[in-house]
Amino acid sequence: MGLIKQNRYKIGIVFAIYSFALLAIGLVNFPYLDDVGRQLWGYSKFAEGYSRWGSEILAWIYQGSRHLTDTGLLSPLVTAVILTAASVIVVFVINKKQPPVSAFVVSTLLGLNPWFLQNISFRFDSPYMAFSVLFSVIPFLWWSSKTAHFFLLSCVGIFLMCNTYQASTGIYIVLVLALSFKELLANGSLVAVIKKTGLAASAYICAMIVYLLETKLNPDIASRGGNVAIAALKDIPAVFISNSQMYLQRIAEQSTRIWLLLFVLIVLLFCIVSILAASTNKWKGLLYAFLYLVLGAILSYGVFLIFPEKLALAAPRYAYGFSVFAVITCLLVLSLLPNIFSLAFSAKGLLYLFSFYLLSFPFVYAASLAYQRDSFERQSMLLADDLKNFVSSKEQQVYATTLFKDSPIVENTARNYPILKDLVPANSALFWPNQVLFKTYSGIDIDIQPFNSAEFDKSRSTLKSTDYYYDIYQKEKALYIIAK
Repeated sequence: MGLIKQNRYKIGIVFAIYSFALLAIGLVNFPYLDDVGRQLWGYSKFAEGYSRWGSEILAWIYQGSRHLTDTGLLSPLVTAVILTAASVIVVFVINKKQPPVSAFVVSTLLGLNPWFLQNISFRFDSPYMAFSVLFSVIPFLWWSSKTAHFFLLSCVGIFLMCNTYQASTGIYIVLVLALSFKELLANGSLVAVIKKTGLAASAYICAMIVYLLETKLNPDIASRGGNVAIAALKDIPAVFISNSQMYLQRIAEQSTRIWLLLFVLIVLLFCIVSILAASTNKWKGLLYAFLYLVLGAILSYGVFLIFPEKLALAAPRYAYGFSVFAVITCLLVLSLLPNIFSLAFSAKGLLYLFSFYLLSFPFVYAASLAYQRDSFERQSMLLADDLKNFVSSKEQQVYATTLFKDSPIVENTARNYPILKDLVPANSALFWPNQVLFKTYSGIDIDIQPFNSAEFDKSRSTLKSTDYYYDIYQKEKALYIIAK
């Protein structure tokens, strides 16, 4: 408690940064993917659909009911508290001395990195996804305690993490690597480090086995197909290598040039600082740094490395482990910095610049969500105005080549931020969240099915309406909407 009291103003800065960013996203009031169904029908289905019993039970406690309702801006504030706790723990675990302000600022990238923005965009899920990060780091408060204490708390923490959000499986691994690296750099016993790493690995495996057994009790989890399937034992080496390459390539593709450039400079700085801070042979220090960087970058993907399904390609929220690795690397730099003014000044300046570019992105993202939502609402009203005279009942068959156009402002912003197109849901998609949103905004209770206009015979259909956006044809009792 004394350490918290001494750093209360720095902790306040962390909470303020999280609150500003999360409230900026929350104020947009964007119903993000699964939020659409939960807002309208109040179901949870965290356990049923995803085997996330931790999220399920926490949702009941938080809501005071098994029927969920949108709690507005309270949800981002709760998420900010949870992520603040996780960031502060990581800072104190990495830097046992008096951490500088820069360490606390950098630590906010733990929850505000571009790949975690999807997670905090969910108005219902975000607190529980944040808990998965917190559960992953709590055991390290006992890293230096008795073996049994650390083992037991690691088992519990990893099991709870899996029950809140499984994409956090790489965080524990990266922290083990970081703390082992620090001990080796301080000329600690290699045997002792191997034993401690083995203990952590044993706890990790035990927790994963228990969680795997839990999922076997859930017959609905099999319906998610490849998203939950582990590769066959004989295929694991090939799948591991393939996923490692895909994962790192995907991170690079979704990053801006300035993010990549600054991170490369941070990696070089990390190697220099590791050599200068090494209490052992300098070449050994460089070797340890290299091993940490390679293993940390790859293993940050967690158990998804042995999944045949390439989840990092599906959505950014499956790949935020690399960002956690980057944050921990930055904190290691600050904890190892020698007392050389020019080097310390340059290092902190580089880390502040890196933090600025990444922490500014959540606000860009929030604005993009607002533009996309406004564009969807406006086009929904226009289409509804065209359809109202032709749709007689909800049984009416309606087909469309696509739904709506994306906001031109979002398209322009995505030129600078490649990841944006994977974060902001496309207005054109005919998937169920957009279908439900259209029904909600327009009041027309129909399901719009996709069709290929190239195979559509206009000569056998009647043109019912044409305007700047659509041609609407009728063939027998079905309507066909061809977007222009």
